[in-house]
Amino acid sequence: MGLGDDEKAKALLAAGGIGVLIAEQATFAAEVCGCQAECGAASAMAAAGVVQLAGGTAEQGVAAASIALQNLLYLICDPVAELVEVPCLGKNVMAAVNAVASANMALAGVYPVIPLDEVIQAMYQVGKMLPRDLRCTGLGGLAVTTTGQEIKRRLSSAKQ
Repeated sequence: MGLGDDEKAKALLAAGGIGVLIAEQATFAAEVCGCQAECGAASAMAAAGVVQLAGGTAEQGVAAASIALQNLLYLICDPVAELVEVPCLGKNVMAAVNAVASANMALAGVYPVIPLDEVIQAMYQVGKMLPRDLRCTGLGGLAVTTTGQEIKRRLSSAKQ
């Protein structure tokens, strides 16, 4: 984008500010609230940073963060064979695309309807309601499919 160090630093500060709000009001840990906490928080932070890079306002940055986090509520954490490659890689790609789309929506004037603070609180509440098996334990979702279990067996055998 041809931006200088000051503009880049402001974008990082915008992203970090959203991160502080999430850390203070909820969590980043998938073990506590599923991938909505990890991928959702990262997406919200990135959305605010993208808005800043695009010359948007602080209000638009917060709106983008709210939209991004709303879009990723209920995302479970189900690492196959306790690795982050499946499905985490895809979830993080989706979160990055979501961040850019949410930033573009906010820059275009789309209002998030639910304020960011309330979305963060909802994410935390939903995360606490998720069954333990869906919170980065490898005990649910894709991790327990036939193929997921076979991958885990093969990796365990290779370690021995």
